[in-house]
Amino acid sequence: MPRDHSDIVASVDRYEAALVASLGTAVVAADLAEKHRKMRKSPFQFLRATCFRWAETAPTLCPDLIAATRVGAVVDSHAGNFGLWRDAQMRLVWGVNDFDEAAHAPWPFDLVRLATSLILALDDTRAGEIADAVLAGYAEGLAAPNAFVLERDHLWLRDAFAATDKQRAAYWAKLEAAPPAICNPRAFEQPLMAALGPVEAATIAARSAGVGSLGRPRFVAMGAWRGGPVAAEIKAVLPSAWGSGQEAGLADRLAHGRYRSPDATLRYGTDHVVRRLGPNSSKIDFETLSPALHANLFAAMGRDLAAIHCGTGDASTLKRELAALPGGWLKGAGRTVTCSTEADWDVWRRETAKS
Repeated sequence: MPRDHSDIVASVDRYEAALVASLGTAVVAADLAEKHRKMRKSPFQFLRATCFRWAETAPTLCPDLIAATRVGAVVDSHAGNFGLWRDAQMRLVWGVNDFDEAAHAPWPFDLVRLATSLILALDDTRAGEIADAVLAGYAEGLAAPNAFVLERDHLWLRDAFAATDKQRAAYWAKLEAAPPAICNPRAFEQPLMAALGPVEAATIAARSAGVGSLGRPRFVAMGAWRGGPVAAEIKAVLPSAWGSGQEAGLADRLAHGRYRSPDATLRYGTDHVVRRLGPNSSKIDFETLSPALHANLFAAMGRDLAAIHCGTGDASTLKRELAALPGGWLKGAGRTVTCSTEADWDVWRRETAKS
């Protein structure tokens, strides 16, 4: 039976009302307007902006998966939430870099949301290819969970995502050009400056980035240290949209899980997340990657999700449940959620265009 999508406008409105209720005058109205602009651009951007909608619809869109073992899940596991960082050994590492929505959820849901995001970013005709590669990587990750350390192995990921000289120069120029902002000293300034460390001529500026977190206050502190620029970012965090699955401290636990080599500067507090910034990671641009690298990338994403899930779940249980699922399950679920997302997007654009 076709799903009714007439409630999508009310769903977005409820989320934004809760955002205002939680943050009050700290909500960044200009960023919410920018979020709406990005939501109109494409179904992929709409998906990124509406993780709360996934929490509402996943049980009915994927009823056959709801009974799967619950693990500490990314929940917002889309293609744009992967990137690079430096670990405590100063090695370059690749993987999921955003755990803002972390919650306990059925393990297949992370794979479905990832596959959906890839289908929306590329083409529905590639749904089978995407699903097969993600599942192959996930199975490999369950067999041998580990981090993607890009110092000797997996160097194709380093080549694909490390920033170019031009990108690095543009990155620092943009931060340096940002006008100083008045920062809330109680909520943001102390942890932000602690993350930055002792620097010369530190400045704090408001920052706008991402899609799903637009509207939340976000600040960057920048200064000079021993001959070069350094920067750190702080962003407000809210309880996961996954409601009953949320757990205090789970985001930090997953980011620093036993099968990861975490960003040594990434820390989740009760109401904020802070990390060091740098230009060392570029956004995914599928058009610049060969089809062979596409398949490798899809598999790598699945493998990294497996390493995260194994941090709180039992690998043997996950392997047994994965083997028991019918062939084509991820392709089918990905297409179902893709169609639902596209329908939500169409209705939301049409209805909000009237106002």
